[in-house]
Amino acid sequence: MKKLVLVTAIAACTFGAVSTAQADVTTTANANITTDYKFRGISQTNAGPAFQGGFDAAFSNGFYVGNWNSNINNLGAGSSGLEMDFYGGYAGEFSGIGYDVGALYYFYEGYNQGTGPDADTLEIYGKLSYAGAYAKLSVAASDDYFAFTAANGSTDQGGSTYLDLGYTFGLSEQLSLTAHYGLTTFDKDMANLRAGAGTIDSYADYSIGATYAISPKYSVTAAYIETDDDAQALINNDDLTDGSLVVTFSAKF
Repeated sequence: MKKLVLVTAIAACTFGAVSTAQADVTTTANANITTDYKFRGISQTNAGPAFQGGFDAAFSNGFYVGNWNSNINNLGAGSSGLEMDFYGGYAGEFSGIGYDVGALYYFYEGYNQGTGPDADTLEIYGKLSYAGAYAKLSVAASDDYFAFTAANGSTDQGGSTYLDLGYTFGLSEQLSLTAHYGLTTFDKDMANLRAGAGTIDSYADYSIGATYAISPKYSVTAAYIETDDDAQALINNDDLTDGSLVVTFSAKF
């Protein structure tokens, strides 16, 4: 509940700043159909398809807010439901270098954590971009971190981080190639479920893909997404961590 109040406060501050500056607003909506929803390399839908969508409001003074949603089915018994992401921040550019800072709250409707940690997670993030390259760091501001419990039994994973590096190379007006590397680092070591002994402190995910713009509104992306052995040791479920080709059809309105 405290996390939700904090997100509401962030949104209120954002809208307050926008109102004060009397900024113009541009709203957009998006919808996706994908063969598998992979978040940080791990399938959220048990290697099944997902239907996704959301909206964004960008203000002329640099502030923005938005929401994005997807069906999920990977958090254990009774976990099938909806992931709802709420975010807000400020973005701009200086001497060709783009910057973006904000907060994102992941809310999992339909997930019953029982006596374990909650899946709902609040992260703050900062991003720098130049030409086709970017670097983004997300830091967990909540104690709960996607329902992970450390090897020592602690459910406090606040301070865990995700480093996201990527590059997009345009081959033509319609076709572009993308490459991505991600590193999840836990605040407290996690158990190695595959070995049955030992711990892991991080895991990496990778992807390489191509996007073709069918029109200004519609595009299709094909990406091969893979994780390292530490992700397999963390989850111990090959259906969720095996590398696979993911195809996504996207629309913007």
